[in-house]
Amino acid sequence: MNNNSIKVEKVDDKEQIETAFSIRRQVFVEEQNVSQERESMDDQEAVHYLATVKGEPAGAARYRKMEKGAKIERIAVLSTFRGQRIGQAILSKILDDLKQEEKIYLYAQVIATPFYIKNGFRQTDNYFLDAGIEHVEMDFIK
Repeated sequence: MNNNSIKVEKVDDKEQIETAFSIRRQVFVEEQNVSQERESMDDQEAVHYLATVKGEPAGAARYRKMEKGAKIERIAVLSTFRGQRIGQAILSKILDDLKQEEKIYLYAQVIATPFYIKNGFRQTDNYFLDAGIEHVEMDFIK
């Protein structure tokens, strides 16, 4: 699949945000058994993204401005679209939007760390459990 068919945009329209939430619900709540309350926590203070492939909703993410920097969160790609570089397209768009930020970081599921390392992040030694899933804090290296 060529990257031209993947479109990632910041969304503020209610319908598009609901679509992004629906993708995250399928990935985190249904597949990974994260509680809905935990998954949607802090949504009102986040900037949301939606990825589509040929117009079909495929992925979503968000970021929040935190005390110590911009925190990228909830990168989710529907199972039928995995392996098509959609997560990378989402991450690239968010990083581009945040390029003026002093610090960019995220809490990665440990299983996903190779993806983030490949995309410019470095692991810290801050490991923790969140929703029963092992995570590690990672910082973006500018």
